Amino acid sequence: MQIIRRRHFTKAALRVRRRGAATFEYVLVVGASLPMVAMSYYYSMKIIRAVYEMTCALVSWPFM
Repeated sequence: MQIIRRRHFTKAALRVRRRGAATFEYVLVVGASLPMVAMSYYYSMKIIRAVYEMTCALVSWPFM
């Protein structure tokens, strides 16, 4: 029967491995959130204008 030994990492080795994972997560978050923020900033005025027009139409409809 073979004994399976677990690898024990020092704190420095774990920190280096985690730093790489944290950098990868940071890149993924920035890569996903930045385009969404840019898109919402671009479309925000169009959405606000459309909501304003619909509100005006609903308020003025009984008086037409």
